[in-house]
This record gives sequence, structure tokens and C-alpha cells, in this order.
Amino acid sequence: MDKKIAPQQQKAERQESIPLAEEQAEVSTTHVVDRRIRIQRSTTSAEQLLEAELWREEVEITRVEKNEPVEEGYFPQVRQEGEVLIVPVIEEQVEIIRRHILKEEVHIHKLKKREHFQQQVTLRSQEIEINKEDN
Repeated sequence: MDKKIAPQQQKAERQESIPLAEEQAEVSTTHVVDRRIRIQRSTTSAEQLLEAELWREEVEITRVEKNEPVEEGYFPQVRQEGEVLIVPVIEEQVEIIRRHILKEEVHIHKLKKREHFQQQVTLRSQEIEINKEDN
């Protein structure tokens, strides 16, 4: 048996394909300067008078004559009486009997004095200026 091909099938088998154009997209970036900023720093100096109240301690030393005998084996110790520091000074004297004599005490007084202080100094400070330039 012979196969017969229908006229429509013949046309379908004879069709050829034609390549068509194809579009492609590409994305890229570019740097665009739309504004410039200028920053300037400046330093200024200004004379300023500093004032302060300062405290200072001074020592006043007074010698107090005692010439008192001290018991055998007893030696007066350094002591504090109020604001006064007392430092005993012992002298050994030779007699028929040896005894200790409290010859003197050194009294040390602390004195607080206030004085006004002034000094001219130079102080520096910096400032920044920002300018925008549009394109």
C-alpha cells in the first residue's frame, strides 16, 4: 500500500525556520559629580587672663626651753597637739647620778595662707567652615 500525504502535511514538513533578531540589555554605572564640598579648618588664638585662688602651707618653728629632768627609761615621743607637732630634744648630762633632762621642745606650727594668682595665657580653638558648590 502506498501512503498518501495530505496536502497540508506536505506544507508543514517543508517549512523552514528563519532566525530572528534578539535584543539584549546591559546595565552599567557611571560616576557623576553633582556637588563639591569644601571644608576649611582655621585656628584662632585669644589671650585670656586665668585667675585662681591658691593655698600654700608654711611652717613656723618655735624652740621652747624646758630643762626638765626625765625619768630613767622614759623618753618623750614625738606628738601632735592640735595643729602643733612637738619634737622633744633630749640631752644627757653627767652628774654623780646620770639623769635625762628635757632640754627643749620644738613646736612646729602649720600656717595656711591664701594668695591671689593671675597669669596671662594663650588659648587656641579651631573652627570648620563647610561650603557646598552645586554643578
